[in-house]
Amino acid sequence: MSTKHNAKFKAQVAIEALNLSAGDLEEFAKVKGVSTDQVLDWVSQLKENSATIFEEGQDAHSGHHHASGENVNLETEDELLIAAVSHGVNDDNLNYNKLFFWTTFGTGLVVVIIYGLIQFAQASWFDAQNEAAVNSQFSEIKELKAKDAETLNSYGVVDLENGTYRIPIDQAINKIAEN
Repeated sequence: MSTKHNAKFKAQVAIEALNLSAGDLEEFAKVKGVSTDQVLDWVSQLKENSATIFEEGQDAHSGHHHASGENVNLETEDELLIAAVSHGVNDDNLNYNKLFFWTTFGTGLVVVIIYGLIQFAQASWFDAQNEAAVNSQFSEIKELKAKDAETLNSYGVVDLENGTYRIPIDQAINKIAEN
């Protein structure tokens, strides 16, 4: 005569049998009043279907167990746990004033740093332009001094029509000193 067992009984037997050795399994099955093959079959079904318990998107009809009519007595001193269990989720305990402050502060700090970097880049560019201008003026002055020194230390024609000629400055000073 075959006995029809409910799902809860099968699950309990399968869970208890998971940790038993092969030698202990026969005696366990006798104690529970079922055959060893039935216990092995239930363990196999438990292993195959256990993953569906944790799948997301399951509703009450496809694997999630919703307590209906069961009273659970939870005793704890953790207020956060009590609130989470009673609401089904953890409360949002964010301090929005601090969050707003630090977000604003961080954004302002980034803006100040970027502004400072822009000012530094502009100052560096301005200094580089000034240095380039000074260097170019220095080279122009150096070229003019070299040209003037060449003019002062060489012979040349100043005005051919009037008969004006140029002699080196040292010779001109000597001639003036002789006279």
